Amino acid sequence: MRGRSFRTQSDIDRHIEKGFGQGSLEHYVPWLRVQDVPSHGRSRKIHGTKVNRLHHLLSDLEYGYLLLLEFSDRVIDIREQYPLLPQSSAQSIANALNISYPVYPGTKVPLVMTTDFLITLRQPDGSSRLVARTIKYSDSFDSGRGLKRTLEKLKIEREFWKSRDIDWTIVTEKNIPAILSSNLDWFRKGAALKRELQQRTLIVSFLDEVNSMREFQWPLERMLRSIANSLFIPYSDAKNIFMHLVWNKYITLNLVAERLTMKSVLIIANVLYPAEDYRYESRAS
Repeated sequence: MRGRSFRTQSDIDRHIEKGFGQGSLEHYVPWLRVQDVPSHGRSRKIHGTKVNRLHHLLSDLEYGYLLLLEFSDRVIDIREQYPLLPQSSAQSIANALNISYPVYPGTKVPLVMTTDFLITLRQPDGSSRLVARTIKYSDSFDSGRGLKRTLEKLKIEREFWKSRDIDWTIVTEKNIPAILSSNLDWFRKGAALKRELQQRTLIVSFLDEVNSMREFQWPLERMLRSIANSLFIPYSDAKNIFMHLVWNKYITLNLVAERLTMKSVLIIANVLYPAEDYRYESRAS
């Protein structure tokens, strides 16, 4: 699919009318899509485990942050590439800060600035609140001729969200532990589970087997082969169930100590049994 080009304000208005940058949950449409931004090989479209739609991510760092958001029980909604609209609000902020507002290349049309993530969080009292997060590699702040302009744009972004009483901050790779990100990427593959494996009786039996082996110093592969034999299921199904149970926090592991593999000897911190109305969909919402 071809990327979009904005040459006039009418182009922007037309895309706003089409719903870009609007909606929530599965109905949200990112303002920027992968095909709209020059690719350096690190952008990707990935179907969400928490929100039922494609997420458009423009870097490995954005993907790493998405993993944290999807794994968090506090996160309700994830909206990436969120536009700072109306443009007039961001322009007014730039004028007040005496900053030249960015325009689309080769035009005088004011750019629609974006924030990488607008996140809806669940509060302890059951209410929700919004936070905005900008994702930057730390070398973006190395001294150089582009640093001044980078900081100017970030100031506009900061003041835009401040004017709306929404918490905003910058996230770098230093805030995303590499080992945790790697492990979440691995276990995320088990977020979806075949319907025939979602039976509560099977899940409970599987957890019983895990519990009975918690004191054994067995590599994960050996443990899963033993469980597969005990429950008369294929090894591949046992592996998928285990990944699913870790991702959905029925099995709690230390995900920050080391990169886990099938040869790892796991220390299982906790096993949680599902409620009577257990379904995969209810844990993913």
